[in-house]
Amino acid sequence: MDKKVTSEVSSVTSAVLEDEQRNLTVEDILELGDACLGLRILLVSREGSYMGVINLVLPSSRRLSLEKVCNPKTGKKRVGLLTFFFQNILKITVIGEDREAKERLLKDVYQEDQRGKQLLMKKIVPPHLIGYDTNHLDEDVLLGRVENNPVTDGRDSADKGKLPPPPPARIPRPAKWLIIDNLDDAYVKALEFIKNENTISIGLEGQNLGRGGTLAWFSVATSSIIFLFDMAKIGAGEAFQRGLGGVLRDKTVLKVVHDCRVMEDMLHHQFDVNLSNVFDTQAAEVYVYMLQHRGAVPSFVSGLPTLLIRYLKLLPSHVFFSHVRQECSENDELVWFERPLPSHLAEGLARNVMYLRELRLELLDLILVDLNQVTNLYLGSLRDKDSVTISSLELHVVPAEVQRLGKRTVSNSVIDHDPYVHCSRDAFKVVPQKRY
Repeated sequence: MDKKVTSEVSSVTSAVLEDEQRNLTVEDILELGDACLGLRILLVSREGSYMGVINLVLPSSRRLSLEKVCNPKTGKKRVGLLTFFFQNILKITVIGEDREAKERLLKDVYQEDQRGKQLLMKKIVPPHLIGYDTNHLDEDVLLGRVENNPVTDGRDSADKGKLPPPPPARIPRPAKWLIIDNLDDAYVKALEFIKNENTISIGLEGQNLGRGGTLAWFSVATSSIIFLFDMAKIGAGEAFQRGLGGVLRDKTVLKVVHDCRVMEDMLHHQFDVNLSNVFDTQAAEVYVYMLQHRGAVPSFVSGLPTLLIRYLKLLPSHVFFSHVRQECSENDELVWFERPLPSHLAEGLARNVMYLRELRLELLDLILVDLNQVTNLYLGSLRDKDSVTISSLELHVVPAEVQRLGKRTVSNSVIDHDPYVHCSRDAFKVVPQKRY
């Protein structure tokens, strides 16, 4: 890098660092330009406080990115870049300089000035900004405080308000939702309706969900209607005591849920309710991954919107994305306690359970792939052979075609409860009945 450029930048940086613990505004950062790269700062935003090194400043989109980020209170480090919008930055305090980062970043800037910008370049996008138009991102929309107008994807202005319908359902899909906010006849009829279902899907929303949190909504989807129980108004404890807890304990009704961990933790510790007969779509997807990757277990789980888009071929406009800021989760989750609940949030509650029963079937198909293969081999094990070959086969032996699927064949013990039959590893024989 040119020594003249280096000395100019260093002189500006030295001036900034002369006043130790100097507070800067966003305007100061913009005025410093490239000289601010490599500064180690303490940044206070609406989400919380962060310590890191300035990696990138984008005046056009009004963003600032930090690298080597850590929590100033705990020292816990974060991987990758963390990006902040100027309007969310409350305070910036310069606490030092990272010389290695400054030299590296200024070298990149110098090379770009000399050679021009690359036509193709690999851009690191912070995970919490992926999927959004970051130049027009509205915090209230992101956190669900106001309804988001769907992206039109190039459609004509006349069709902007019309969203394409979801793909056809394999099973009946509930078409409407109903809010239950009193322990009256509507509550009793809803429970009776739910008890007559073989399979339901359930979900919940609230603040700090878990054994120490507060439940706001409990959603139950049947084959034709979705019930949204306003637990904050009804009283969660009384609602579970007056029938809803019995439904969750009922072993004859299959409950489909996505990630039952927090739900079970809250129900068990706060309301003495334990789920039974549960199909967890997140757990099923982990198991499918293991089947498809020779037993390897994934490190990270998939969210419900991801699975709905992947397996049911839904569009992002068909599913509900719930967002909270890590450092302000308790405050952001207060939207579920607004009354009346905004219609777009009520629709979000419904969408979170609407498709779970269908998703279960798709995952079961993948789980049963191996079983279907074995069944098909059974179907052809006699049908596709000639009479001479069949005469030499023994039906108590696993078909050879199925044995070839396994890594090895073992001699297993077989128990038969027929009192007239004695079973051994290599033969069946009829034995006389004992007299008593």
